[in-house]
Amino acid sequence: MATRGHTGTPRLGRRTRAALVLVGLLMCSGCEDSLGQPPPRPAGPSAVAACLTGSGGLIADVDNDGRPDRITDPSHHGARLTITFGTGSRRERTVPARGLADRPGNRQQYVRAAVADFDQDGWSDLVVVAGQAQGGDDPVPPRVAELRLGPFSGTGRSRRTVRLDLGATQDIAVADHDHDRYPDLAAYTYAGDGVYVFEARLGDPRTGLRAGTRAYTTDAGATGHRPPARLPHAGLTPFYPGCGAR
Repeated sequence: MATRGHTGTPRLGRRTRAALVLVGLLMCSGCEDSLGQPPPRPAGPSAVAACLTGSGGLIADVDNDGRPDRITDPSHHGARLTITFGTGSRRERTVPARGLADRPGNRQQYVRAAVADFDQDGWSDLVVVAGQAQGGDDPVPPRVAELRLGPFSGTGRSRRTVRLDLGATQDIAVADHDHDRYPDLAAYTYAGDGVYVFEARLGDPRTGLRAGTRAYTTDAGATGHRPPARLPHAGLTPFYPGCGAR
């Protein structure tokens, strides 16, 4: 029987309080599980050789299930990136950038995504940038700016995540800045007081994308709030063969 305090209000016993805490933990755990787990750690490079389609889409196995997936981005700056998992199979499903942003990123006003094998380990990696829209003269940094090293799941979950120190990023794209075999990242960012710049992060075998690449930061000129149709040096062509070139 529950005891009463000085006010006459029943007080929950220890067992009841413990039961409520347990229920809360289980509910929270269930919410997390709804996003699924990241793919298992791979034993080696993917058996699906990555290549570019004639329309510029990337074919690769991003989630380590042995089936090819298709990555497209008709916006060319991360806004309309989609991944079709299990292309051509009965389990085929298409996930937009927002669906790959995980819970913190999915709640933001904008989401941008890019896919490439930035560390050249044989698995495609995912970059997610998400945040609130820019307003006023002061830059608004993104709420989420992450490199999720592949393989990654259909909800954008991976076993290793690297935080990216990006400015107030508005758009991103895979790029080739230093002409080596590692894909780079181009970012269109707001520096404040109406000034926009192009930032870069270089592909790296240890971290995926290297910090401290200010030498590649350039003024975006009179571009304004609307980004250019393509970011400088952007494109997957330097890093992948055509799918019919094998």
